[in-house]
Amino acid sequence: MASTSRAARSQNANLSQATQQPVREVDAKVRAILNYILDHTAQKIPIKDKDLLAAAGNKNELKERLPLVSELLAQRFGILLTPLDATSKTFICTAEEPVASIHELTLGQRPQFTLLCIILMYIFLRGNRIEDSKLYGILELLNIHPDEEHGYFGASVRKQIEETFVKHQYLKRERSQLSAYDDPKTFFLWGPRAKAEFTFEQIVKFASRLLNQHPKIFEHHLSMAQEGLNAEQ
Repeated sequence: MASTSRAARSQNANLSQATQQPVREVDAKVRAILNYILDHTAQKIPIKDKDLLAAAGNKNELKERLPLVSELLAQRFGILLTPLDATSKTFICTAEEPVASIHELTLGQRPQFTLLCIILMYIFLRGNRIEDSKLYGILELLNIHPDEEHGYFGASVRKQIEETFVKHQYLKRERSQLSAYDDPKTFFLWGPRAKAEFTFEQIVKFASRLLNQHPKIFEHHLSMAQEGLNAEQ
C-alpha cells in the first residue's frame, strides 16, 4: 500500500512538472494575453498578473505562457515585459529602444518628457535621492511653480510628479522618519521605468546643455550613480 501511494505521488509530481512546461505554440490564450498587454502598454500603468488571469484562464496557464508572450513582445513589437519584483506578480512594459531624442515625440508629449528629464536630472545630481521640498524648491528657482499653471508644462506640475510619474514608475517615492520626534520626510528616487528607459549618460548630456556646463563636471555624479546601480544588481 505504501509503495503504491509513493508511486501515485511520484506520478502526480511528474504530471505536475509536465504541465508546468512553458507553452511554445501561439494559441488562443497566448493571443489573448498579448492583446491585453498591447492594449494597456500606452497607459504605462503596471500590469498585475491577476489582470491577465481572465485571458489566461488560471495561474498555471498564465505561468506556462508568459515566457512565450515575453518573447513575442520583444521580437515583434520591441517591448520588454519586466517584473517589478522577485514575485513576478507585477510587470511594466518598456521600449526595447527608448526615446533617443525629443524629436521622436509628438508636440503633446514633449512638455511632460522635458519635465521628467529635469526631475530625473536633479535626483541624479543629489545622489539619486532628493527630498520633495528641495525638488520643488529647485523647480521654483526655474520659475516652475508646482501648484500653478505653467505655460509649457501645464496645469499642475505637482500632480504630474506625485501621481503620473509615480504611477508610471518613473519615480519612486519613499517616506523616512529618523525618530518618533521627527516629522516624516518624503524623498523621490528614480523608478524602475526611468532606469529602463534612461541612462545616466543621457542625463549627463541633458544636464550639460541645460546648465551650460561641460560633461566632465558631472563625472563624479556619474561614477556615484553607476556604483549605486551596480550595488542594486
